[in-house]
Amino acid sequence: MDNLIIANIALDLFCLILSLIPIIYLVNDQRYQYKLNRYFLGISIANGTMIIGDLGDWCIRDVATQNLSIILSLLSLLFYVSSAFLLYFFAQYLVEYLKLTAKARRSFLTVAALLCAVQIFFAVLSPWTGAFFRITENGYQRGALFAISQGVPLFCYLSFTYLVILCRKKLTRRELFFFLLYIFIPLVAGVLQMFFRGIAVLNVGVTLALLLIFVNIQSERDLLMKQQEKELMESRIEIMLSQIQPHFLYNALTTISQLCDADPKQAKEAIHDFACFLRGNMDALKSKAPIPFEQELYHAENYLALEQQRFQDRLRIVYEITARDFSIPSLTLQPIVENAVRHGVLKREEGGQIIIRTEETDQAFIVRVADDGPGISNDSITGDSQSHIGIENVRSRLAILCQGTLTLQSKEGMGTIVTVVIPKEVQSE
Repeated sequence: MDNLIIANIALDLFCLILSLIPIIYLVNDQRYQYKLNRYFLGISIANGTMIIGDLGDWCIRDVATQNLSIILSLLSLLFYVSSAFLLYFFAQYLVEYLKLTAKARRSFLTVAALLCAVQIFFAVLSPWTGAFFRITENGYQRGALFAISQGVPLFCYLSFTYLVILCRKKLTRRELFFFLLYIFIPLVAGVLQMFFRGIAVLNVGVTLALLLIFVNIQSERDLLMKQQEKELMESRIEIMLSQIQPHFLYNALTTISQLCDADPKQAKEAIHDFACFLRGNMDALKSKAPIPFEQELYHAENYLALEQQRFQDRLRIVYEITARDFSIPSLTLQPIVENAVRHGVLKREEGGQIIIRTEETDQAFIVRVADDGPGISNDSITGDSQSHIGIENVRSRLAILCQGTLTLQSKEGMGTIVTVVIPKEVQSE
């Protein structure tokens, strides 16, 4: 075994060790639970298996037995298949990072998937047809269609470059620089590897580019996500406290106290509703992820049941629930319903009606809360700081946790409609 082969084996082993760094980091503390981290973990694992496959070319130089031929053939197959998965995972990572529209996402990923499928197809056929590679007594040899195995990554990297430049306004200068660097280094390494087979520059290039992304983009992204988690927790606490204001506790307990003398059975039901309401607020603090809509609806029902005990016929509730099988951030519906009670029906002496409606479309689940109150002017909304903060917190948590939106439509004298839209593509992930 000459010195060049030993150097290549050492390079591959070094790159393999470097590839383990992001894998260990992402597996630790289950950081892979975030979608972006899962794609980066896929990139890192694919890079590691690609290096393992490449080691066969350098370690098995003389194929003296059938078993060695099979082993080398499988390792070579692993190399090409892994390279396809690496490209596809990076396409997924890029699309998710750039937050493309659903249509653009589908189009780009479809092209990437087709290209990677071509790579895998010819790689799988190669042990029998010699398409990408063939195994001889002298070890691994390039096949007749080897150029395709290089053309697919080349086209993918050029597509990645086009997409990054097209969406450059979504990136900081630092992010743009390192994304382009990640694309440029493997691209140059692949070209060099194609013409100079003696040095394992491709694996070195891909691994170094991977670490550049990891150190300069991915780790900073994780810090940002942790900061967002902290802000979410703070907003969750703020919302919970805003729902358990002293005046609400006082009014609820006063109503229950009066019912104890007038209607003990109804008082018992009110105590149950009150306990369930408090439990729902406490459970919301523990929920980092969206919860089933049924659970959030139950919490809102408990709140409304307590308010109906106080206001009797002045508060009428209509439920038109046609979609239930979806998830929503905790404490989303109840603050909206409370606004409808406070700023809607209770502003009218005779009271009014609140309609809670859900529906399902091809693209999303929709929740609407409508009241027939006097309506709210923009000045009134921004003037009531507690109401404004509550709605803004709900809107922020919807955007962060499920890419949802909240819109408020209101006209004085015409009532108010709050609409929450939760995309289906997020629900299925």
